[in-house]
Amino acid sequence: MDYFRQDSAHIANGLSLNQPVVKTSENANTHKRWARSVLTFYACLFLAGAVAIGIHQTSFSGTQQHQASLQTDIRSPH
Repeated sequence: MDYFRQDSAHIANGLSLNQPVVKTSENANTHKRWARSVLTFYACLFLAGAVAIGIHQTSFSGTQQHQASLQTDIRSPH
């Protein structure tokens, strides 16, 4: 009558490490596809971060140059 114990045993048997894993070409292809997908995701994330940093650096250095030119204009005698 202990349904929880029966369900737990049923689930745990499917995840047992004692049973050998059946290696098929379908499993290998699935593993390669997932690995490629994860690698592509992180590569795109890295590229997007690099582009964002580059844009930020470009806009930040342009702002500093603009502020520096304004400060020299203010100090010039008129």
